[in-house]
Amino acid sequence: MGLFDSNPQAAGESTPGAPAAAQPPEEARVPEVTAGELLLEQCDSCAPVLLDCREDYEWQQLRIPGSIHIPMRQIPRRLGEIDEHAEIVVVCARGERSYRVAGYLIENGFCARSLRGGLVEWQARGGPVENGHRQ
Repeated sequence: MGLFDSNPQAAGESTPGAPAAAQPPEEARVPEVTAGELLLEQCDSCAPVLLDCREDYEWQQLRIPGSIHIPMRQIPRRLGEIDEHAEIVVVCARGERSYRVAGYLIENGFCARSLRGGLVEWQARGGPVENGHRQ
């Protein structure tokens, strides 16, 4: 399933009188990393690239220092800006969008994980953040 695909079967929708559709293949689980684990990894010399997939206004309000920013809807057309050899941790506010984006990146050959709980959990665990416009 692509980043923006919808699955009418998952929503319980069906076409009246249509034969039952075969179940789609089960999607692969996306690897997740906790805020505590990521904090430890940030101290490592091989720290992952942090990709923030939130909207512009969210990113301007608050972000993890050093993260790169590509809003979720722009990911498909901006894949070339992401280092295909890097380990990527995708970040959003609560971990839902980042899970979908990480899955999309994996489908496209990247090594990606999602930050479980997103920026909310990152802050709760004492992770550094910055706000305002970058110079």
